Amino acid sequence: MTGRGVVSLLVWLSCVPGMFVHSTLGTALLGMELAELAWPPSWQSIGLLCAVLASLAAWPMLGVLNLRWLENRPLHWRWPLIGTLLATCWMLPHGWIFALFVAPGVLFASYLCIWHVLGWRRAQRSPAPSSRADPERPVDAP
Repeated sequence: MTGRGVVSLLVWLSCVPGMFVHSTLGTALLGMELAELAWPPSWQSIGLLCAVLASLAAWPMLGVLNLRWLENRPLHWRWPLIGTLLATCWMLPHGWIFALFVAPGVLFASYLCIWHVLGWRRAQRSPAPSSRADPERPVDAP
């Protein structure tokens, strides 16, 4: 296993308790909000539902960022931006205390966001490889 694989494994293992608590509380909160949803729903209920759904979607986004890091293939800059927004939308209104449960994941996600954005920028600056077998030879030459 490579160094990146070991780091990924350690970070994900250290986040398991936080992911369990987050997904359990998030799912329970989502269920309670849906059960009590009146029509028309209040803006507070809609905001809370969106925050819970977004925060639960942040874990698969971190997984995609992690897999592409393991493959050494940076994603488009929008992926880390969207993942960061999804992860922080629940932390900001409810306090950063919940982030303590998943602190290794938050730090790892911060590193991965920087890695992917810088990698994407490097890929944009490098010249694209030629699709022809012999780049020096003109296309219409015999």
